[in-house]
Amino acid sequence: MHASIRNRIILQGLQSASGIERIGNYYYIVSDDSPDLYRLDLCWNVVGTARLFPSDIRSGDRIPKAIKPDLEAMCLVEWHGKQELLCFGSGSKAPTRDICYRVDVTDPTSPQNMRPISLTALYDILRADPTILGTQKLNLEGATTTRDAVLLFQRGNISGINALMQYPLATFMNYLDGSISLAPIPQVSTFTLPKISNRYAGFSAALTWNDSILFAASLEDTDNEIDDGVTLGSFIGMLQGKEILWVVPVESNGSIAPVKIEGIAILQVQENLLEIACVTDNDMDASEILRIEIK
Repeated sequence: MHASIRNRIILQGLQSASGIERIGNYYYIVSDDSPDLYRLDLCWNVVGTARLFPSDIRSGDRIPKAIKPDLEAMCLVEWHGKQELLCFGSGSKAPTRDICYRVDVTDPTSPQNMRPISLTALYDILRADPTILGTQKLNLEGATTTRDAVLLFQRGNISGINALMQYPLATFMNYLDGSISLAPIPQVSTFTLPKISNRYAGFSAALTWNDSILFAASLEDTDNEIDDGVTLGSFIGMLQGKEILWVVPVESNGSIAPVKIEGIAILQVQENLLEIACVTDNDMDASEILRIEIK
């Protein structure tokens, strides 16, 4: 099995993309350096933005690292007859990054009702669990939902521990609604992922597909969860339950491509071909959309 980049599109004015979800005839992209949620058409043109929180930062500029909420994971959930995007802070710096923004996208042409929810109590439970962190920091970089669960993914690129935290959907959403006061305890599974240049791959995106989870895991040359490093590459994989079914490096012209994938969406599925769109973050310039074929 191989994962090969077939096309690349530069997203001018959109930096540090960290998550993507398709809703109707639009793609929504969140950025870890921007206060804006981006709406793109199916040809990858930015057709609108919605400001998640008040900021003096102009669209296209970066929030300083010291104060950014570091929105690194996003998923779509159906709750009480509405569709909502949940945009999660990474939790790598408390309490600045202990946040979830809820966005009503029931009408995908008009995102509304942006609401911040503090997740410090929930994240503190994760921080206290060495099976998730080892001796390192919390750094959530992936999220997805199933019919009955919310899944959060710890990027173990420093510790080597890649953890999946699973919450019952109703319990998690009732906690966000405030109808449950105590933060829920997750079911935790951990996974070992490959290395490149003696650096661990770490979960960086996730997507529910049938009864499995399609994931991305990226690598960079850094010694901690806060500072960026030289991008070494990314893997795409599939897990089912507590088992990784397969994992392959993302290649370009037969070599591992130095790309950091942070969001994935399925474009088409054929008998022996899976085509996905991935958003990248190179920490410096405009993000890219990668069209990747897996066969």
